[in-house]
Amino acid sequence: MRKISIVMAILLQVVMVSRLKAQIDPHFSQYYAYPLWLNPALTGVIDGDARVNANYKNQWATVNNAYQTAGVSFDFRPTDRVGVGFNVIDQSAGDAGFNYFAAYGSFSYAITVSGDGYQQLRFGLQAGMISRSFDVNKIQLDDQYNPLTGYDPNLPGYENFSTTGATVFDAGAGIYYADADPSKQANLFGGFSVAHLTQPQDPFATEGINSKLPMRFTIHGGLRIHASDDIDITPHLIYIRQDQNQEKDIGVYSEFKADNYNGFIMGVMYRFNDAAIADAGYHFNNMIIGLSYDFNTSALNAATNSQGGVELSLSYVFDSHSQNRDVVCPSF
Repeated sequence: MRKISIVMAILLQVVMVSRLKAQIDPHFSQYYAYPLWLNPALTGVIDGDARVNANYKNQWATVNNAYQTAGVSFDFRPTDRVGVGFNVIDQSAGDAGFNYFAAYGSFSYAITVSGDGYQQLRFGLQAGMISRSFDVNKIQLDDQYNPLTGYDPNLPGYENFSTTGATVFDAGAGIYYADADPSKQANLFGGFSVAHLTQPQDPFATEGINSKLPMRFTIHGGLRIHASDDIDITPHLIYIRQDQNQEKDIGVYSEFKADNYNGFIMGVMYRFNDAAIADAGYHFNNMIIGLSYDFNTSALNAATNSQGGVELSLSYVFDSHSQNRDVVCPSF
């Protein structure tokens, strides 16, 4: 394919090169605020009957039509051991209307691994579909540039696309461990998940090229430390690998508790070779609202004019049984 535009080339490199080298899956900085995308084993990991999560991220505001990512999920617990959920995520970017949409159903089952019942190991599965598309009418090709007048949409582009959109089946699995004993000074939690177990073929790639969607491996965990009756401190980390690309994040956040089970949340995180992240949130009754900002630290900083990514999250738990739910599922 000929060069189209810089923005379009960046966006389509993930679906048209011979080997998929880019981190092609959407992701959030507040990754624990969208748990079903992080790990299907987190389905139903709530101290309540049901939960709704919503996230929105706007990256690189100075780049025209930059990445915008939104996700919504719902999960509930029919029994103490079973979790059932559904989540959708949508990402759009670029002058050519590139869109990535995915929807999954998920299921988890927990087994107790301690006599007191506080330590659990939960297994999760998810299945659904991924749909990707772009608008061929918005692409600007080399042949459509007139040396005297510039881009002319009336000129032919001489490109034939076999498809401008496709939907494929996808599946994933995960495992999650948490110690939710409220009498302990520190509570350990962590998990491992694998996405794209089916490795569907990429319909946009050139015929004959090995273009399977690479599996995404995620390791995540942390330690909730009860520093005092008023303060919880949670160091946490995440490692993601997809094909030859990897993401490494470390961070810490604190919740300063107020009256009536309210609390103010503050935290920082560093994504190696990419961004420093500051986040803040407020926990009141059954709801947590979070806001974070990514400060670019990579070479991309020059192109974005130091503009990073703004992210907003919302989590609401129905019929919360207590105020300890964050022991097993932290906010950020």
